[in-house]
Amino acid sequence: MPHRPFMLGIAGDSGAGKTTISGGIARLLGVDRTTSICVDDYHKYDRKQRKELGITPLNPECNYMDIMEQHVRLLAEGEPILKPVYNHSTGTFDPPVYVPAPRAVEEDGRLVPRVVVLEGLLTLFSPALRGRYHLTVYLDPEEELRREWKVKRDVAKRGYTPEEVLADIERRMPDSRAFIWPQKEHADIIVRFYRPPGYDPENPSTLNVRIALKHTLPRLDLTEVLHSAYEDEALIRLETRKEADILDITGNVTPERAQAFERIIWEHLGPHAVHFDPSLVGTFWDRAGQSYPLAWACLAKVRRTGVYLSPDG
Repeated sequence: MPHRPFMLGIAGDSGAGKTTISGGIARLLGVDRTTSICVDDYHKYDRKQRKELGITPLNPECNYMDIMEQHVRLLAEGEPILKPVYNHSTGTFDPPVYVPAPRAVEEDGRLVPRVVVLEGLLTLFSPALRGRYHLTVYLDPEEELRREWKVKRDVAKRGYTPEEVLADIERRMPDSRAFIWPQKEHADIIVRFYRPPGYDPENPSTLNVRIALKHTLPRLDLTEVLHSAYEDEALIRLETRKEADILDITGNVTPERAQAFERIIWEHLGPHAVHFDPSLVGTFWDRAGQSYPLAWACLAKVRRTGVYLSPDG
């Protein structure tokens, strides 16, 4: 049916970059045709209660998984929901918000399906959730890099000290291994940011990214992009494996070459290109800089989304 949305599920551990990637995808597709949902809003307990109970938000038992599954089903069917809201700054709950029906958007006299982007700790946890997505993504940065990101975010935005964040990471580690990391096996795309030799934490735009494109998806033709990079094969490398195509992108690239690659990728996105704002794509949550590998990771997901979108939904 033309009003049914395209469903994109993004999972990953705390601090893995889910909000950054989700925001980049929404900006690329156009915020007026994207509905963004954080499934961490479905926590059962506030921060104080979790501490008293000795449970972490990574544990499915700490979340209303049945309501989450029901709401994802309703959104997939093009229906509205009344979504809970967890306030990460205060650790308490705000009033619920009404999310309108994610109906198709009319563009140039035709209906284009709306995109629902769902991101969070347990987005891909259950079969009931996974069965509703057209495309699934898992963010898997190097563990030390994730810790660095989480410390920086939680100190700046959530009022913690670095020592408190690191202690919390260790306390959550058993649940990370048990409930979060296994979701990687259910993702169509796995994105891993990693540090190059001599990486400077003050310049995160130099990070490399490795994107695993599993063969559960239609193959993405990157011939033209790779051909344009042939003069320096270290910039972009593609390895074909049994289970997936592995795309490695270095952060050590000049703005001129990066923008040339972006234009080539963007030309393959067709009508979505009218929403493109290169000044925003690839920026970090704190606007500390622009990462071309981050931008290309967002573009790759949007390209995958475009494989499924059509005027007929």
